[in-house]
Amino acid sequence: MVSLDGSYGDIIERLYGVFRNDFIETRATHLGRDVAYNGVINEFSQGKVEGFWHVITRDDSARTHRLIDYRRAERLPWAKPLMESPYHEDIKFFSHDEGSTRKGIRHYIWFENGSYLVILKKRKYDYYWITAFYVDEHRRPYFQRKLDKSIAP
Repeated sequence: MVSLDGSYGDIIERLYGVFRNDFIETRATHLGRDVAYNGVINEFSQGKVEGFWHVITRDDSARTHRLIDYRRAERLPWAKPLMESPYHEDIKFFSHDEGSTRKGIRHYIWFENGSYLVILKKRKYDYYWITAFYVDEHRRPYFQRKLDKSIAP
């Protein structure tokens, strides 16, 4: 895990260094296909790609912007190794049909002991990184139900 000690600016730069190394300077893969992410940089993204912000922050209904989610952010270094991991007893790989054409079939990579989940969408030639986050005790039953109803990955 990444240390989240220091100022907000230091934390963001440390996390972006991990993201840059694992996803921008080198490509992540899953089952032999590249993993793409939201690479848009807009006026609000502080020069960093939107995909980065999405995997270290969470929505806050009381605010108009996302807030850093420390448990999610500190696990960022686990994302690429999980995506590239071969099948292993400590990692649950499963797919779930989300029903809508837009969402389609999502591929889940759940490191349950580390309470971390990566979600990808398979596309024609690659995978698209939807999100990754810390799975707290309240979310665990939700993902367990998805696992129980899963289809072959």
